[in-house]
Amino acid sequence: MSRRNPLRGLFARLVPGRWMLRGLLAGLMVSTAPVFAAEPVFPPAGSLGLAPPPGMKPAASFAGFEHRSGASIVLVEMPPEAWDQINGKFTPEALAPSGFRVKGGLEPLSTAGGEGFVLRGTQGANGLAYTKWVAVVRGASGTGLVTVQVPEAAAKQVPAPTVEAALRTIAFRPKASLADQVAALPFTVGDTAGFRPMVVFAGNGLLLTEGPKDVDPGREQPVVVVTPSLGQAPVPAGAEAAYARRLFTAQKDLTNVAVTDEERSTRGDAVVVRLRGTGTDTRTGRTLGLTQTTVFEDGRYLRVIGVADAGRADALARAERVAASVAMR
Repeated sequence: MSRRNPLRGLFARLVPGRWMLRGLLAGLMVSTAPVFAAEPVFPPAGSLGLAPPPGMKPAASFAGFEHRSGASIVLVEMPPEAWDQINGKFTPEALAPSGFRVKGGLEPLSTAGGEGFVLRGTQGANGLAYTKWVAVVRGASGTGLVTVQVPEAAAKQVPAPTVEAALRTIAFRPKASLADQVAALPFTVGDTAGFRPMVVFAGNGLLLTEGPKDVDPGREQPVVVVTPSLGQAPVPAGAEAAYARRLFTAQKDLTNVAVTDEERSTRGDAVVVRLRGTGTDTRTGRTLGLTQTTVFEDGRYLRVIGVADAGRADALARAERVAASVAMR
């Protein structure tokens, strides 16, 4: 099951700066409260963690936890300044377009060494109905988004009281170095092709750039984004190109996205679809060159996107070198 978090687009609108997180960063229970004392568990090199409900294990392909029933907890770390931009604006009305139907209102949430709030409700995705919690918290290391999704059919396997108890264990620890965060990603990059790692996002995505800026809202610097699917995302054989095109043309903050070249190949047992094209930056009106390589294998996909000024064919070619060197661990 894909664990794509539909709230990422909303957060990207509320938190400016690292623009490529937009659209990267779509979708991500009674009895008496259970008693389970446990220390918070943190993803490798992550600073946001919690003590998961019984039966939930650390996820291999995203920052968070998963259950065999399809339940998941996705942890997203954001900078400290995100709190002031989100607090007061994260309302049921604002979340409604994402499909999240909030029941009740926002409630304060006490966390270890910090503060936050939680919203509860339901959401449909992939033909299933989910019970959902969305918590936003802040602590010494920054701001965190915790999204819990439990299929309604799995309510007895991951009961609501265990989720409520887990949310009360949310904690922060000192942030790891960028090098340690890159080393903990579920993939390796064999050739950075002149780009440098800029930020790790959602615990499983990497943004690389060329140039001195770490915040580039004007998109003056070429960038490469490497992001795998969150969990299983099975694509029928023969449908890989169509799926890749949908991803390519749905990129946030770009309009008039057009495919100018398409190539399908294989890499061992994997199917590789490479697309090239152009798009218009909705903020600046500039035409940008785009390349996307999507590797489909074992019911998952790995996506590498290159974006540069339309005249920077060299940067786009080097983005494809990065794509050719990326492999899942």
